[in-house]
Amino acid sequence: VGPHMAPLPETLVAPLGAEVAAPDPGALPPGVDLDAPFFVCLGTIEPRKNHALLLDIWDEIGGGPRAPRLYVCGTRGWRNEEVFARLDRGVPGVVELPGLSDGAVAALLERARGLLFPSFAEGYGLPALEAAALGCPVLCGPLDIWDEVLAPGAVVLPLDAPYQWRDEIVRRAAAPGPRPPRRPPPDWAAHFRIVLSMT
Repeated sequence: VGPHMAPLPETLVAPLGAEVAAPDPGALPPGVDLDAPFFVCLGTIEPRKNHALLLDIWDEIGGGPRAPRLYVCGTRGWRNEEVFARLDRGVPGVVELPGLSDGAVAALLERARGLLFPSFAEGYGLPALEAAALGCPVLCGPLDIWDEVLAPGAVVLPLDAPYQWRDEIVRRAAAPGPRPPRRPPPDWAAHFRIVLSMT
């Protein structure tokens, strides 16, 4: 510590708790085929979530009978009119599923070929934790938060290389391989044990 800097206070890391719902396939809307290859994008549809990257990829992949589906789960947010317009026009193979229950989302994650999470910025990244807890592979960009909450399990892909995302998606749709082991998320009891240990 230099002469003009105070010593850093003692710090502890207390990950926030997360509760994962039991999968409830019966809560899914009609037409959702859990046996066909599909991916999930989960979260509010806003610019930092980078849905545009995925829509570009599905424009390339197309919506043929052998192409994977992309289920976009989340409410529409703000300042994303271009993405909303693309969803309204329709992108081959992309299905928007707003307003799902937690059990319905868990049913999707449990069977998906992957959670696609190309965010430019994230806080805690709760959807990725939920996916990992259900044994769903997580494909994400190179954000520091994933080193803390997902390492070494996530598949990290550069956000400026959409072809790498496309190739990984196509590969997993054709041959998913073994699912990663389930990673139980931190619980609230452990969080408060750490927090209260400082008092």
